[in-house]
Amino acid sequence: MLYPQMNKCRSLYSLDGIWQFYADRSENTFDNISSCNLPQTKNIAVPASWNDQYEDLFQFHGKGIYKKEFDVPQMWHGQEIYIRFGSVSGKAKVWINDEYVTEHIGTALPFEAAITPYLKFGEKNTVVVLADSTLDPWSLPPATLMEHEGRMGFAQSYPAVPYDFFPFGGIQRSIYLYTSPKTRIEDITIVSEINNKTAEVQFTVELNNSFTGRIEAEADGKVVNIPCKNTNSVSGKIILDNVRLWDIGEPNLYTLKVCLINDTVTDEYKETFGVREIKVENNRLILNGREIFLKGFGKHEDFHIIGKGFNHAVTVKDFALMKDIGANSFRTSHYPYDENILDMADKEGMLVIAETPFVGLNNRNYTDEVLEKAVSVINEMIKRDKNHPSIIMWSLANEPMIETDEGENFFKVMAETARKLDSTRPITFVAFYEPENTRGMQYYDICCINKYYGWYEWPGQIEESLDEFIKCADRFHKKFGKGIILTEFGADAIAGIHTEPPQMFSEEYQAKMIKLQYEKFREQPYAIGTHVWAFADFKTAQTISRIVFNRKGVFTREREPKMAAHMLKELWSEEL
Repeated sequence: MLYPQMNKCRSLYSLDGIWQFYADRSENTFDNISSCNLPQTKNIAVPASWNDQYEDLFQFHGKGIYKKEFDVPQMWHGQEIYIRFGSVSGKAKVWINDEYVTEHIGTALPFEAAITPYLKFGEKNTVVVLADSTLDPWSLPPATLMEHEGRMGFAQSYPAVPYDFFPFGGIQRSIYLYTSPKTRIEDITIVSEINNKTAEVQFTVELNNSFTGRIEAEADGKVVNIPCKNTNSVSGKIILDNVRLWDIGEPNLYTLKVCLINDTVTDEYKETFGVREIKVENNRLILNGREIFLKGFGKHEDFHIIGKGFNHAVTVKDFALMKDIGANSFRTSHYPYDENILDMADKEGMLVIAETPFVGLNNRNYTDEVLEKAVSVINEMIKRDKNHPSIIMWSLANEPMIETDEGENFFKVMAETARKLDSTRPITFVAFYEPENTRGMQYYDICCINKYYGWYEWPGQIEESLDEFIKCADRFHKKFGKGIILTEFGADAIAGIHTEPPQMFSEEYQAKMIKLQYEKFREQPYAIGTHVWAFADFKTAQTISRIVFNRKGVFTREREPKMAAHMLKELWSEEL
């Protein structure tokens, strides 16, 4: 899905700002919502999670109803008008002027709908959005644990979600109205092949309707024209000479400008891309012909007051801190991030492991119905993000329980789906359980593991646990024969707590544990990367093992450094 764009053929209008909000605590199914008959509402900010905006919404995990009035510019008359949501938590339904428009299931991915027939020119229009963040054990990802299930103490948390981050609710990314011609550019796929200093840039343009005329494509001053006769899909290529490769810290970017022409330009779109090659070779990760080692973090979209709401200033700060500390990569744990974050990674030369929202899957999830949802989400994610050069790998799940034939087949189908959509990037999923209890990794290119020796296992025993930590990684490598990325390791540290000798929850313990485990893992012949958990402290469900936040961040939630941040900067700078 292309991101909305303003140009001479398209207009753009943001609906971000203050909306009216009502927290519905009834059992209504909401087949229809009348914008005129909502109960008393309160002001709320969009984009942002609702939980920290009002005290009575902190633990509200139900149906939130949003309402906003807007005008449609007269100049838009005669054009196709769409509404586009960057992300609505859980299940979403949308009404325009009391008419049902569309719905979407799934957090962290965009959806849109044509709304021209529902609009009124010269009058106020009303959009109503139902954001259903009800915690459901059968959703994807599962949003709550069943009574009989327990997982690392999560069953005793409030709310009892099967993952270690807070289930924020609401409209958490930007909303746009935008226009396009009746026949428009709907998608662009760009794939490049490198041959010495030359790159062949292959592109496919998808249209929403059949088109007769020509498509003009331009990149770096090279122009190609492709005649069209009653077609909705065309492909072509552009040769780039003396190509500037996109690389770590060298974010060389190009722009492909595509125009539909029928006597005049009827539509245009500009898509940014980078030329680079990523592959797995002899269990090593190869970028542009050379071996690389990933150094970075697992993260969360999480900040004070806005929760998972997107914020440009927070994004700029996070990238500045990651670059300053010497990181070259991060994982979008545990869901697809806002497109603006991926754009920033493209611009900063930061590598990304892009992850689906499939966190906490267990044996009861491996049904045909859930698999159908999973395939749909993988399609949405890869189609949205496929042109980002920063994305070097797709992670299709985090910490799943895979102990049955049904689970293994589930992950086989997911792997096949991803490869069919994108054969240019390696795929993985992140394992947590012991290798003897993990199945399905044989269908993937890289083995990612989350391990917390010295914390959840062998607590308080950093040196003593090092050998056990490596023995576990050895067993993963022996079973699956793949290179390994240590995607999570670390310890909670409460900023300002200092002990000598280092003890759990102190800054000294966290720094020592990360340093020793990083150095030990880096020595292993199968090691191809490490991501410290986590970049910054983040909000979780309430439980006795969490002091308001998960405090494994090397930065506080306010982005102030702990001792581990200074240690990593020194450690990683020595490797340059």
